[in-house]
Amino acid sequence: MTPANEPGGLSPASTPLPSPGRRAIHGPCRCSCHSKGSSILASRLSLVSLILLFMAAACAKPPLPHAAPLAPQPTMMVQTQQGDVIGGASPNGARTWLGIPYASPPVGQLRWRPTEPPMPRSETLSALQHASWCPQITNGLDSLMGIEKGTLRGDEDCLYLDIYAPSDAKASSALPVMVWIHGGSNVWGRAEQYDASKLAEAGDVVVVVVQYRLGPLGWFAHPALEDGIANFALLDLVQALRWTRNNIAAFGGDPDAVTLFGESAGANNVLALLAMPAADGLYRAAVAQSGLPASFPLDIARDGRGLQIVGAIPAGQAFTEHMEPDAAALRAAPLEAIFDAYRSGRTPAVIRDDITLADQPLADAITAHQAGRNLPLIIGSNRDEAKYLLAFDPAMTRKALFLFPVARDADHYEAVSRYMSGVWRAIGVSGFAQQLAEAGTGPVRTYRFDWDEGARVGLSDLGQLVGAAHSLEIPFVFGHFENFMGRLDKRLFTRRNADGRMALSQAMMACWTRFATGGPDALLSGGTCPAWQAIDASDRQATMVFDTPQAGGSGMKAETGSITNLMSELAADPVLDQNNRRCELAASLTRMFGQLRPGLAAELTAECPE
Repeated sequence: MTPANEPGGLSPASTPLPSPGRRAIHGPCRCSCHSKGSSILASRLSLVSLILLFMAAACAKPPLPHAAPLAPQPTMMVQTQQGDVIGGASPNGARTWLGIPYASPPVGQLRWRPTEPPMPRSETLSALQHASWCPQITNGLDSLMGIEKGTLRGDEDCLYLDIYAPSDAKASSALPVMVWIHGGSNVWGRAEQYDASKLAEAGDVVVVVVQYRLGPLGWFAHPALEDGIANFALLDLVQALRWTRNNIAAFGGDPDAVTLFGESAGANNVLALLAMPAADGLYRAAVAQSGLPASFPLDIARDGRGLQIVGAIPAGQAFTEHMEPDAAALRAAPLEAIFDAYRSGRTPAVIRDDITLADQPLADAITAHQAGRNLPLIIGSNRDEAKYLLAFDPAMTRKALFLFPVARDADHYEAVSRYMSGVWRAIGVSGFAQQLAEAGTGPVRTYRFDWDEGARVGLSDLGQLVGAAHSLEIPFVFGHFENFMGRLDKRLFTRRNADGRMALSQAMMACWTRFATGGPDALLSGGTCPAWQAIDASDRQATMVFDTPQAGGSGMKAETGSITNLMSELAADPVLDQNNRRCELAASLTRMFGQLRPGLAAELTAECPE
């Protein structure tokens, strides 16, 4: 163990301890807006609309109380390059440091500039409460926590991270490190939603949860900006990784054993980091959960054509219609003016600015950059990704007893979900994995998450309605099922499904943390995590399917549903014969995935009217 008087020591401190909930550094108010207990919320904006259907029952209850700050623990004092930090303990005993600045606040003249390192501190930082959110428009999930929907919340001074370590971690432990990049369509989300204490304790790893600039503050392309940079959020993540490399040993982590993992937009950002030279040497492996290798050309980002493409944003046009388009005016603009211009915009996405990222499709950029580097990678999706969209589509569902929806036509509902989710997987998982394997980027493993055991409520079967929808794997990876969907958790996560659900969670936590250890046989030994082989570029792929013991358990299965087979099945599916269903589905698939697969529109719409 590092002695107390040496940098990096985890030891009792001689300096007075700050009182709980108060921070030694000064600046904007640092509020904690999370609900009592562990909080992992759904991390995809579109899932919010499903929840809104259930609001009547939820709104009759008072908002959940705010959690109290952690109590300071003298043994949680850590020396970082910027100064001393004191943390506390989670209810399960994991060591926890909340709201540590990893960068200088991106405010004033630092708005829309590359991320800068944090300044040194002379006083001890009380890391006992979560930091302020990055600015974002609140949504239906927030309203379940007693926060008004549709309001601008957060502070531009938001580049902070949380750290979770096992209860027995020491500065000399050199444990694997996992850096979580949250989802939320790149417009929503915060560190306080992800309590990684159980994952850290169960897997004997150190987990870092990062906040980064969102919406137009994180993704903005405009010729008035001097540097020509558009991906400010990605530069935040690079700086967070640099801070982690320089400081994580003091918290018990190994700076040479960093695994990136993220979900949805967070997974897209993980993939973008794999193509960035600026991130080289800052990670060893990566996990992309339900992400797509999506990126957009700079001209689309600047001129607003991205509004016609799922995932893009008119980064610059909508905002600058309201003011003089020069850098000084942009940086001096009120936060409200910036976000008001973007309320109707689409989801921001990675921009090919040819500075932070090469000007080529992201899948190709990753393949070129990682060829021969031996990068261990896991990519996967959920079996019913698309049901997060379909469950609230009035053309697909109707309200029933207790305001829970039911499918208007169960066969049609399942068919649309199967093709949408299947194309997502064929392009973003199996096809992408094959491309990487053929290029020799390193061992690539794939998975599919199949859990669909939500309860029946009145006429609505959540197992069928929600199924294994987008983002549903997150609580299984973190081991927390509280406040994933607020007061509605009891409908999804019941006593009846608890045993199988917890067994599946333990298996997934074991797989993710074993992968982070980096040993060549870490995922081949079996046990709690079933033996998991990498794909073979010269043979038919096999994938890990995660499910409960009651549903057949987890294990390797043949990959099915190539894009060619899916197109053939869609063309012949009798469920789609009536009411122009086939062409409507083809149009939806083209809007969702056409940018990722040139020629998809022609494949899908050959027999459809113009």
